[in-house]
Amino acid sequence: MDYHKFNGTIKLVFDTQEFKNNFKKREFVVVSDDEYPQDIKFEFADENGINALDNFIEGEAVTIIFKLMGNEYQGKYYTSNRAIAIAGIVTETVDGKTEKKTKTKSAVYNNAPSDDDLPF
Repeated sequence: MDYHKFNGTIKLVFDTQEFKNNFKKREFVVVSDDEYPQDIKFEFADENGINALDNFIEGEAVTIIFKLMGNEYQGKYYTSNRAIAIAGIVTETVDGKTEKKTKTKSAVYNNAPSDDDLPF
């Protein structure tokens, strides 16, 4: 399954939802940095990711690594953007040049690719 990268700013972080069979997820919305910003909803479905969202605040710039998930239930089709990693972004000015760098404050979902595969 392919992994995708998304940069933006956290707009909302929702409370954890609990479902049957001990399934939990926590959704959050990130606004893209595009000319025409988009509000994109992501979710963590792992305890580490769910708890990691406590380390981030609304308005904070982040990079998300995610995979697109989909399923069918009773004739209806559902998709989700399953986050597997999140890292904060800081903007630094070095010698008059602005550079974006990831913060050390990051969370990686248990099933994420190895650190060598992640862009931060």
